[in-house]
Parts: sequence; structure tokens; C-alpha cells
Amino acid sequence: MRFLISCIVLIIFSVAHSLSFCQSHFVVPDSINSFVFSKGANNQIKLITPFGNHVLKDSVFIYEKFKDLNFSKQINDIGRPLNNNEYRSILLYEKLHLFHNGGGVVFEEFEGSFRRVDNSTLHLNQASGFYFEIDNRLHLYGGYGLWTHKEYITFYDPTVKQWDINYHNSNYVPTARWKAIGDYVGNKLYVLGGRTGDSNVALDVDFDLDDVFLYDFESGMFKNLGKANPFLIKTYSNFALPKYESSIVLTTPEKITMIDFANNEVVENIVLGEFLNHNSRFPCFIVDNNLYYISGFDNLSIKSYDLTQLDSDEIQKNIYPLINNTAESEPLKVVLIGFVLLLIFWVMMKLFVYQDHIKGLILYDKSGIYYRKRFVSMSAAEIKFIQLLSSEPFVSASMLNEILSDKEYSKSHLTELRDKFVLKLKSKIENLTGEKDGVYETKHKDDKRIKGYKANGAFKKKTSFIIHLFKIK
Repeated sequence: MRFLISCIVLIIFSVAHSLSFCQSHFVVPDSINSFVFSKGANNQIKLITPFGNHVLKDSVFIYEKFKDLNFSKQINDIGRPLNNNEYRSILLYEKLHLFHNGGGVVFEEFEGSFRRVDNSTLHLNQASGFYFEIDNRLHLYGGYGLWTHKEYITFYDPTVKQWDINYHNSNYVPTARWKAIGDYVGNKLYVLGGRTGDSNVALDVDFDLDDVFLYDFESGMFKNLGKANPFLIKTYSNFALPKYESSIVLTTPEKITMIDFANNEVVENIVLGEFLNHNSRFPCFIVDNNLYYISGFDNLSIKSYDLTQLDSDEIQKNIYPLINNTAESEPLKVVLIGFVLLLIFWVMMKLFVYQDHIKGLILYDKSGIYYRKRFVSMSAAEIKFIQLLSSEPFVSASMLNEILSDKEYSKSHLTELRDKFVLKLKSKIENLTGEKDGVYETKHKDDKRIKGYKANGAFKKKTSFIIHLFKIK
């Protein structure tokens, strides 16, 4: 029994030791109400307030008060509180910079405080855009502002202290979005997902995107890489994700997910609830292989996780490609393109045949006759007569008599009815086509005693192009 108890105690101690080894806990001072969580130039985790920095040193926060109130006054003049919803931090020229979430305002760390360095205004145009650094220049992709999602890249130019747009040469431009996940590798910006919406609909009804694309700064071209693997849970971020080796680090309650854009690889590390209380309204940072993040929503604290523990065989891993449809879809894409081109060729061929078919023809339906987009209405009797002319090479006088009347008239009266009828019809055809003898009187070729009528040209029943398109013969 004692042996069993000793084993249990040993196991509990081992687990506790293991947890304490991979995860540390640092309490945020109660005096701090509003701050920006950041990583300084010396890899120091710090909480930036309007009056000073709280720097994490030897597991304790040390308060470093600013020498004056200039930073606090500038924050008040801007009219936006200093917190992680309004401001982001980034290292430029080995100096910590703060910039407003929507673009415009830029602060630089200077002599133990912060000073404003831009000559711009509070843009409020690219909220939650993906931010990254190229050659010590701050860039923003996408974002939301002025009731629209953005699809372009802007950058802050320190030489003129203003923002400018990055002009591209690409015909393909991805869907505008905000809160995208991204990484800058080898002069290429990789972007995954984010959220977008309809400008005519309220902001709170936007929806997730699952596409992956890149922007090549050398060529100035966007390139669609495909859809994200469905194994990867759709997510988005208000902040740029920290970089560990060649991957960005995405934390969810039960996983630490490594996304390597350049190598098209996702590694999910199952950590079973380590980040259950992770507050996603704050960014994460990596210092000396330790991932620092804000935990809690009321009583905030900073926790760290030793990422080297992910190399342990005890950590379950799921490894899969970020994009799994690129290679598979290429043959299908070729087939689909070939089919579409063949379909277009077939439709065009049919169209030309159809145009040749109706060219020079007098078309008819139950309401009248058509010729080169012109129309003349016809009576029911005239339409019946035209139908006969279109199907019979010779329409006898007796056949026309049956159309004109079911009564028995004298021969002379029937002749008069026919002449008036044919004369009127010829006049309509002439007004439509310019042909004076569209219908004319003649004799039967085998029996000259039989009088009848022929058409000078062809009458064809009017059909739509769609019917003609699918007509086999």
C-alpha cells in the first residue's frame, strides 16, 4: 500500500514538474488598466502604458516610468485609448514602434519613452489588416475601414513620414478582407483566409475565407495558391502571428499549430487545453523558444510555454499540407479548360450556322413574319398559307380556297377572294423585304390546267437559337 502511494506521489510530482517546466505564469500588476502587450528590441516582454513600461525581468515586472508626460498627452490628443484593440507593436530599425490599428499614427521608442514620428492623420482605414516588415518599413495588407474591406497593401515611408500605397501589376486580385493570417518569406507575402463581407450588410455578418495566395513584391503580381486544407480549422487573427523557425505559430485551446507557407506544411501539436484560457484579444510573442501570451479575461496574467517541449515524442502531431488541391486540381483544371474551350467553339460554330441559316430567309410564327430583325403582323389565314408555302413546292388554288372559306362560293367569287388575299400578302412581304413578287401565281408543272402559287424565296418557321443549338439534325 505504501509502495502504491509512493508511486502515485511520484507520478503527480513528475507531471507537476513537467508542467512547470514547459509553462510559467506571471501576474499582471493590478495597477495596470490599459496597456499594449509587446516585445521590445532586447527581447523583453513589456506592457506599455501612457506613463511608463512594465518590463518582465527575472519573472517579475519592473516599472520604468517615462521621463515626461509627452507620450500620454499625444495619446490623449489622438483620442484613442492605448490598448491592444487600438494599437499594434512592431520592431523597425531595432526600435519598438507603435502604430494605430487603422493606419496613420506611428510612434517610435525614443530615450525610454515614445514619440510620434508620422506627419499623417488617423486613417481608420485598415483596421485589423495584416502587418509586416520589409527593409524596416511597416506594411499593411487589407483591413477594414470606411465601411469597406480592403484588398491593397500600404506602407509607411519614414523618409517622408507618410503612408503610401504599393501599386501592383496583377490582373488577379484576391477578395478584400481583414483579420488575415500571413507571413513574409523570400520577398513574398503569403496570406491565408481572414474575413470579408458585403459592404451593404452590417459588419457583424462578415464570413470566413479559406483561400491561400501570395503577392510577389519583385513581379508585383498576386498568385492564387488554392484552398486551405479542410483539416485546418478556419480561423483568423487580429494580430500578426509570431515566427518560430520557418513557421508561424497559431494557438488554439488544444493545439499549437505551425504553418509553414513556403514549404506548404501544417504541423498540429496537440497540447490538450494548455491554451484554454488564452485571451485572443492580445498578441503572442516568442522569446528564447518561449511563447508568451495573455491568459484570462478578468484577472489577466502572462503565461509562457516552452516550445522545445513540442519535440517530445509524447506530443501527438498531425502533419498535412496547407494546400492539398494544387497538384490534384491541375489535371482536372486542364480538362475543364479544354471542355470550356470546346463548348465555346461549338456554340460559336452553331451561332455562325444559325446566322447563315436565317440570312435571307423569311421567318414566321403564329403572329407574323420576320426578316432581318424587322417584323410584319399576319392574320391566321395568312400564316396558314405561309406554312403551306414553306412545306409544299406548289400550293394549288383549291388548297388556298379551303384556307379562305369553308363556304361554297361561285368560282368567280373565290377567284376574287384569292386575288385580294394574295395581293395583300405580297404587299406585306414587299414592305418587309423589298421583294415585289414574294408570292406569285403559276401553273402546275405537270398539269397546266391546275393553277396555284409559289414563294419567291424561302419561308422557315422561326426557332430560337437555343433550340437550334441543341438540334442534332
